[in-house]
Amino acid sequence: MDKKYKQDLKIAGSATAQGGSYNTVVISGHGTIDGDCDCIDLKVSGAATFNGAVKTDSGKVMGTATINGNFTSADFKIGGYLHVHGKMEAGEIVIEGGAVISGGLSAESVEIKGGVKVKNDCNAETFVSKGAFAVNGLLSADSVDIVLYGPCRAKEIGGEKIEVRKSNSYHIARIVKSILLSLDLDEGLTADVIEGDDVYLEDTKAKAVRGNNVIIGDGCEIGLVEYRSKFEQTGNAKVRENKKVR
Repeated sequence: MDKKYKQDLKIAGSATAQGGSYNTVVISGHGTIDGDCDCIDLKVSGAATFNGAVKTDSGKVMGTATINGNFTSADFKIGGYLHVHGKMEAGEIVIEGGAVISGGLSAESVEIKGGVKVKNDCNAETFVSKGAFAVNGLLSADSVDIVLYGPCRAKEIGGEKIEVRKSNSYHIARIVKSILLSLDLDEGLTADVIEGDDVYLEDTKAKAVRGNNVIIGDGCEIGLVEYRSKFEQTGNAKVRENKKVR
């Protein structure tokens, strides 16, 4: 349906509306949408519950939103709190507040300035974190760039270029703490396996690190490093075993 034929949906007080196809959906009060919702733009500054799948071209959540289904968006920003009980697919996603994604996250670009918990895999072309995250499965991206402003964890991390650096400060906002508190995460990055072409790590604990060129820096505790071209250990890094492989 062409955009000009779609209606807007606006909820400023407390109301329930049916799902459907809309131009703009704006929820500044307490709103519930029953059924799948397809819109051009989505804005939530109040509290919203979507009982179905949500698809939008762009939008942002500055309040709180719960999606009881899958979520698809080309361009989305989270400044408040978002809980997606299904899968999330996005072009570009910026998380400045907090998010919990139960079914896994797939995106072209992920930028974290707050905190996110992904209960499955997280796949992206570029993954940039200057906050905190927990990925229960595989974190996979062509480029992984992590600056440690909070605790970070993934079961496995894979990519072409992986860079993890400590920050000058360690600060977690209240909304991020509420997401990650039950995980009892250590400071820094924790992973079982980290594998990439070029790997540079600081403040990282991992059972195994594999790559072509591997540099293990300050604050690292690594069980095994397997490298094909170059291995370097700097500062107070601890590596139990390293070996060159073909």
